[in-house]
Amino acid sequence: MGIRALLLLTLIAVTACETVPKTMDPAIFEGEMSALSDNPSMAASDRQIRDLLARPDLTEAQRADAIFLRAEKRLDGRFNLPGARADFDTFVTLQPEDARVSTAKRRQIFVAEEIESAQRRLAQLQNLSDWFDDKVLMGDLDAGAARYREAGLTPNPAQLYLLKESGFVCVAAADSDSQPVHQYGTARDDVADAVWCDDPSLS
Repeated sequence: MGIRALLLLTLIAVTACETVPKTMDPAIFEGEMSALSDNPSMAASDRQIRDLLARPDLTEAQRADAIFLRAEKRLDGRFNLPGARADFDTFVTLQPEDARVSTAKRRQIFVAEEIESAQRRLAQLQNLSDWFDDKVLMGDLDAGAARYREAGLTPNPAQLYLLKESGFVCVAAADSDSQPVHQYGTARDDVADAVWCDDPSLS
């Protein structure tokens, strides 16, 4: 075999090795999953799981684990239940022999019932707080935030926390002329310096 041919084969072999995707270290993955599971912020953990799923080095089993965790957190947090339903469907497709499949299918029943109930409530007259919670449940936090901002009413503490974690509510700067979250009634300590973010995508 000539030198050129040998060099060509070597180059092909090296290139092939470099294009084989690495697998995320199992210990690192488990550490991230544990932190995500313990994270009390639904908005933050949902974002972080999305970023985790965007990694190209996850194994199929790791991807399924992350999707199952997101589905569980979404259902437990009543946060984007249509997304939770899709996650459970994806998990069952990816891991049909997994012991958690029966749990996923059972949880899908609860998800469907919650979605149906929310849709019935949204079709009726609701106060803003209840309407916001149902919009969050249906995965439409943007609309909920926009309605609160337009109305000038103050979200309850749990809703305010979610809006802060999702980047809709910011802490006012010293010279801020941003719209304050609280405009009417008795002010709470947790909204004293809360303003609507000028650009939620940048917060």
